[in-house]
Amino acid sequence: MKRLSGNVSKQKNNIFSDEQAVLGLPLRLTVSLIIGIIALAAIVSFISRPCLFPENMIVSINPLITSIPLGNSTVVRFIFFVNDSLSHPIQGAVVILKGLGGVGSNITDNQGKTLIQIQVEIPEGSLEGYLDVQVKATCHNPFSQSEMIKIIKEST
Repeated sequence: MKRLSGNVSKQKNNIFSDEQAVLGLPLRLTVSLIIGIIALAAIVSFISRPCLFPENMIVSINPLITSIPLGNSTVVRFIFFVNDSLSHPIQGAVVILKGLGGVGSNITDNQGKTLIQIQVEIPEGSLEGYLDVQVKATCHNPFSQSEMIKIIKEST
């Protein structure tokens, strides 16, 4: 029994007296931590942006210029077409239209088409106003254009 306890005490002395093991452990932990952080960053970036090379979108609106009667606010309708750079329709794109006191949004169908109706009011003393358009879709760069649609008051 004395012999066994002697071996154990020698092993303890060897581990603590081995300077390479003591110096190498923090270095190994640091390298492992850096590799882990890089892997975690790659996973998080893939989750937040699932496509490495997002495509551009082509957004068409009908009509781009519309007129409304003089007076109070009016409901206007717009048809949006959202396609990729190869003219394929983009299904599930979120289209947001805002301005002139109104906001509207909708999601494109399998033909890349959606209809948005919003209530607009041109400010007093002005004969025209503009609406901003934003479109977002998975694996595509977001589209944003301020003052894309023009609304004109009809003259009497």
